[in-house]
Amino acid sequence: RCSSEGCINRAQQGGVCMKHGAAVKSCSSAGCPNRVVKGGVCVRHGAKKKRCSSTGCMNQSQSGGVCKRHGAELKSTADAQP
Repeated sequence: RCSSEGCINRAQQGGVCMKHGAAVKSCSSAGCPNRVVKGGVCVRHGAKKKRCSSTGCMNQSQSGGVCKRHGAELKSTADAQP
């Protein structure tokens, strides 16, 4: 959780949420305001997102290398314990 008093948002680097000053890296491509995904660039400028490992599936992987359709179980923020 964010270390700012009374805030329940998830903390990023530095222990605070985006609202309370967590640093956001921008794409290194000239004039691009998008957020960095991998290697200093956004998806538009070459960052690759991992795909589902199931044969023939082109969905983005979530957990365990597979997409939701092929068995990835995502944690619910409502179920998280403080």
